[in-house]
Amino acid sequence: MTTFSDPDTRLSNAEGQRAPDGKHFFIITTRGILRTNQLGSILWYISAGDVKSYLHTRSALAPKPHLLVKILGTPKAQQTDSYGSLITQARWSTDSKTIFFLAEQPDGHRHLFRTGLSDKRPTDLTPGKMDVSGFSEAGGTIAYIVAEHPLPPKVIGGRIDDASTDLTGLSLFQILFPKTFPDESSLWPALDLWVHFRGVNRKVNAGGKWYFPASAKGLRVAVSPNGRALIAARPVPEVPVEWHRYKTANDTYNFSTTSTGTDPSGRQFTWPWQYIYVDLSSMKVVPLVNAPSGFIFGYRDSLEAVWSRDSAAVLFTNTYLPLQSTSGTANVRNEVACAAAVYTVASRSPSCAVYTEYPKGIDGVAFGRSTDEVLLHWKGESSATTEAYRKVQQEWNLGSEVVSQEEPQSELKLFIRQDINESPKLWVSDPRTVEEKELWDPNPQLSSFDLGRASIYSWKDNSGGEWRGGLVFPPNFVRGHRYPLVIQTHGFPNEHEFLVDGSFTTGFAARPLAAGGAMVLQMGSRSGRNSGSAKDEARIQILGFKSAIDQLDRDGLIDSSRVGLIGFSRTAWYAEEALVLEPHLFHAASIIDGVDQSYMNYMLFSPENPWGAVDEEAVNGGKPFGSGLQSWTKNAAGFNLDKVQAPVRIEALGDTAILEEWEIYSALRQQGKPVDLVNLPNAQHILQQPQDRYASQQGNVDWFRFWLQGYKDPDPSKKEQYVRWDKLRPK
Repeated sequence: MTTFSDPDTRLSNAEGQRAPDGKHFFIITTRGILRTNQLGSILWYISAGDVKSYLHTRSALAPKPHLLVKILGTPKAQQTDSYGSLITQARWSTDSKTIFFLAEQPDGHRHLFRTGLSDKRPTDLTPGKMDVSGFSEAGGTIAYIVAEHPLPPKVIGGRIDDASTDLTGLSLFQILFPKTFPDESSLWPALDLWVHFRGVNRKVNAGGKWYFPASAKGLRVAVSPNGRALIAARPVPEVPVEWHRYKTANDTYNFSTTSTGTDPSGRQFTWPWQYIYVDLSSMKVVPLVNAPSGFIFGYRDSLEAVWSRDSAAVLFTNTYLPLQSTSGTANVRNEVACAAAVYTVASRSPSCAVYTEYPKGIDGVAFGRSTDEVLLHWKGESSATTEAYRKVQQEWNLGSEVVSQEEPQSELKLFIRQDINESPKLWVSDPRTVEEKELWDPNPQLSSFDLGRASIYSWKDNSGGEWRGGLVFPPNFVRGHRYPLVIQTHGFPNEHEFLVDGSFTTGFAARPLAAGGAMVLQMGSRSGRNSGSAKDEARIQILGFKSAIDQLDRDGLIDSSRVGLIGFSRTAWYAEEALVLEPHLFHAASIIDGVDQSYMNYMLFSPENPWGAVDEEAVNGGKPFGSGLQSWTKNAAGFNLDKVQAPVRIEALGDTAILEEWEIYSALRQQGKPVDLVNLPNAQHILQQPQDRYASQQGNVDWFRFWLQGYKDPDPSKKEQYVRWDKLRPK
């Protein structure tokens, strides 16, 4: 199946990018090739004039997009979501003459390319063999973030003598897997900030005294429209004692070294960072505000920096402000993070337009009619609003009405139309006339398949909590027949996305499972899910599992004696807890590349991972030493795996993940319980390679059909798999 990478199939409001001069759009598509284990990504362009003519006439012949760049390869670079592409972060140049994009190379590094619409081949702008993770362009200036990939050390640790080395302070990853994790920054690659200014490439963080912060990777560096300055991020040099007064959105994280760690270089995800202003002529770096960002402390406001058109001011989000005013008096209001602030270049001063309104968060910002007016898009769990704030006599106030931005309404819009049962197609509309037409269906072959149907399913748990999910029915569904049920976890963020796999491509296989004769519930999150403590997180999800099973049983849709559960990443913890606390509910389970907040994970990985340690301590009631161990034996799933009854398929994605999964595997194996451990040695967390996806998804389909339906695929290549599983059956 071909997916749209840009506009992104997974984003509900994504639109095709139109050139600033309005003459063209570009589109990126990606498809997997199972036989060769490759992705094929294509950058297309299409004339806006041709699209407009098609829309406003009765012609049924849609204009075809033109192929501009095609890349074929096995994906290796880390992706942050499913359906990744080899061509990423594409955007038009400000003069509309070229398209910039990142293209993955055979070694997994990404290079920055530029192509014109008439170019025979794109131009690689990347100096040397750099790995570019992000970029911005304006006014002829390009800023880009480069990930460092150090070579493995010849000696692990510090040499004491010819026979011994000092491993103190190293993580277990560094000691056992030095090729993958050559130094302490390897969990989050060290990032350098570079700029191409006036024809010269220069490193902003010269000398490596600091790095672009790992936790600020989601911030797109903002180059000023005149190309003379940029807004970026750097780690704070130190954490002053008074910063302990700052209030965080999550009570498990604060400004103590237990949470932040002690490395101020920017290589560690937990160290605080701040927004900076860089004058590109002098390369002088100054903070926008002498305070840290609120991002790693739980606030949900997006990370954004937006310039005014005249390069005179910057609107930026999710930052604390100084605890003392310029006169030296304490400012109690600033103990809470500012959701959106404006920095004026001439006066070098910031002002807070509005403080954070957690758990609601900002999801987009823009200047209005002047630098004294800002438009903020807020997003909550079930609602979204846009508000205008105006500055009058140095004070920001919420406006009485929402105003539009300066840009006139576009006459053309390219967008993805899809729904839970409708595959993604490219459509064109005219917002002014409300006309719209289908422009391109990249998957016409799907119309010949019976994919079953899915619908939105709602229910309540016994505490009154409301839940929603996507319920997938088997093809040829027969009302009155009770089907096995497989519950998939990790949310249901877009109810209008074509539901094929689930929330991710790792392990989740909604339509294939349904095609095998099961009902599949892709579970969303409960409304108000953030109101409980860390200890309640997994148990709230278990309420959802139990109540969903009960409701589907009452509706006559499922056989409650044949229920399976899939947990991935953080929801592997939810699945493991459910198997312990409600063992009678589940009759097969799959746990994939996940945490479980248990003892072995804590002991193996926490010494050099303070953030993970804080999370596990909050869940289990303190540190697992002395009297605290009693709380762990009661709360941590690893101490209670004797209660598990369901057969469990454990999927490790890479050799390091085997360590993470070993506690549950070893405990179940030693107790003679049915458990299967599978490793995908070259896989990444969110699976991208077609053969990895097939092994994970089809493996789960086979596993659940075997245990819930007694079915064995007659494919001869799977014979040994079923021999192995038959041996797991109770004697």
